[in-house]
Amino acid sequence: MTIPDVVATIGAFDGIHRGHQLLLGQVVERARYLGLGSLCVTFDPHPDIVLYPHRKLTYLSDRTEKERILDQLGLDHVRVFEFTHELSMLRPDEFLGLIREQHRLAELWVGSDFALGRDRAGTIAALVDIGRIQDFALHVVPPQKVEREIVSSTTIRKLLADGNVRHANRLLGRRYCIRGTVEHGDARGRQLGWPTANIRPDPRRALPGDGVYLASCALESVERRAVVNLGARPTFQESERLLEVHILDFAGELYGHALAVEFLDRIRDVRRFDSVDELRAQIARDAEVARRAEL
Repeated sequence: MTIPDVVATIGAFDGIHRGHQLLLGQVVERARYLGLGSLCVTFDPHPDIVLYPHRKLTYLSDRTEKERILDQLGLDHVRVFEFTHELSMLRPDEFLGLIREQHRLAELWVGSDFALGRDRAGTIAALVDIGRIQDFALHVVPPQKVEREIVSSTTIRKLLADGNVRHANRLLGRRYCIRGTVEHGDARGRQLGWPTANIRPDPRRALPGDGVYLASCALESVERRAVVNLGARPTFQESERLLEVHILDFAGELYGHALAVEFLDRIRDVRRFDSVDELRAQIARDAEVARRAEL
């Protein structure tokens, strides 16, 4: 079997934000220039979930979404390694040897803070030495900045937790999206005159902080504005955290359907109202804000 030569990169790539996109785009461009294949090596689950479970890291993108975006970016090959404690104990040269079983590295492209292998021994300097032995060139890409701010998955998670989805989207380079199956609820939204599609978020996904948001949902290839309530329902003394989506000017049934909710901006905090009528009036004001907002 012929082992193809590739230009490769390695990383968790959670969220595939604008910094990741820059690196991956350079890998694709360089590979095409050299007439080689482009390869992204990534991991599932995220290494921090295995190595530091007490941190309770949440994903910006699950495996399916990550692979879909990588495909859209033009990568020829994507290899997803199951990340385990055993894998984390490999020396950098041993892990690169696993890659070389299927692809011969012509070049390896990494970020400036990259480190690989047991005890993060595969620093930039170490990879240069390994490259001399294994016959590949190393290219280091500096951090990507947006308005003088370094783009990172950690920063994006914090922005989401703070409810600043508009800024998070700028760093991601796309709208932050949560997907889920619409479940039957207590029909309270319908009784209020504002029916909602209810989604129970995956606890492993990073979510925006509790609040009411302007969002967008695609239904039958048509983008529709929506108002999303994310969090508890204090007016009704209910503490379970749910994602309730009211799609403007839509009256169809969505139970059992997969729904993608793209967060665009924060409208207000979740709060308790003294009466159902007050809540109903506030939802109407939220809907008007959503209708008039610039997307």
